[in-house]
Amino acid sequence: MTLSTQSDEITGEDVVTRQGWGADPDGDPSGNGPIEGSPGIAIHYTGSIWPVPILHRNCDEYVRGIQEGHLSGDYDDIAYNYLVCRHGYIYIGRGYQYESAANGTDFGNATYYAICGLTGVLDGPVLIPGTTPPLVSAVRRVIAHLETLGAIASDIVGHGDIPGNDTLCPGNLRPYVEDGSFQPESTTAETVLTPDAHIRAAQAAEPPDWPGVEFTNPPPTEHASVQVWQEQMVTRGWRLDVDGVYGNRSQIACRLFQAEKALDVDGIVGEQTWNAAWTEPVTEPVDWTWPGLYFRYETAGLHPDISRSYPSVTTHTSVSVWQSQMAYRGWDVGSVDGVYGTQSQAVCLAFQEEKGLTADGIVGPETWAASWDAPVD
Repeated sequence: MTLSTQSDEITGEDVVTRQGWGADPDGDPSGNGPIEGSPGIAIHYTGSIWPVPILHRNCDEYVRGIQEGHLSGDYDDIAYNYLVCRHGYIYIGRGYQYESAANGTDFGNATYYAICGLTGVLDGPVLIPGTTPPLVSAVRRVIAHLETLGAIASDIVGHGDIPGNDTLCPGNLRPYVEDGSFQPESTTAETVLTPDAHIRAAQAAEPPDWPGVEFTNPPPTEHASVQVWQEQMVTRGWRLDVDGVYGNRSQIACRLFQAEKALDVDGIVGEQTWNAAWTEPVTEPVDWTWPGLYFRYETAGLHPDISRSYPSVTTHTSVSVWQSQMAYRGWDVGSVDGVYGTQSQAVCLAFQEEKGLTADGIVGPETWAASWDAPVD
């Protein structure tokens, strides 16, 4: 591979340059020297110690934090060549010209580019899928670009596959490595499998017979079939504990899944919800930005002479999302049912007062964002 010029770097509206994300100028991307030959691609994830931003406006700061952590260690700069967030934006780290410092060994750094998917633990409900279609597409775009510069796009491995590494990385990105989802369309290697095959398998599988046991909470149902259902939900992209206990996280996942699939939202895994976990299509995870809907609760007798252009009580799937987030933060919202009732409004008012927001009991864009961004007291 002939070392190209900086003008060959990937560009586009979805690309965030080092200047764009505010890279520390003390970082030296050339610290490990130029990369030579025809590198392969090593996929990384951020793992469990880095809470991943739900809102894209926090991703620049998040990448700066990774660089800061690396600079405070034994690195000359952020260790990855590229990073990709769950919103589909590509962050330039060391870029295509230089060896990474993330692949664990001198051999790994000299032989593979390092692309990190920002998909570890989310800073919101643990059940929000961290790996999104925009992230997968963006990784594929980076690899396609590197292929034009001489990289071997058919040689895509997980970080832990590189000899000398003992790591679970790339974690929840491993299925995408193994089924060929990251392969550019131009790649013709015989080893390339059908992209997103593991996702289609999750919705195509015949559901096992319903066990005849309804999963409820409280008290949490403990049964072998609970673990079967939990494993299937994880396969679909939901993040919850697989332990055979239908605890709070499993119940919240059930409610959101029921709302997403237009089922009765009761938080109970009965026969209909059980079958849907296998037969309903796997849809793209929701982008957890403000849904554009103000959540309100007003009693029927309040201002009876005023004609409203909105219902007195907001009922919407996004209310369930907000309720589950507030429950995750430790607030007692009552039922996660998608209905913005008296309990939800009371939580909203108390939260707004705590965070110094306008205390009007209405969940608008500022209150919604603070529900994810504000520190938990």
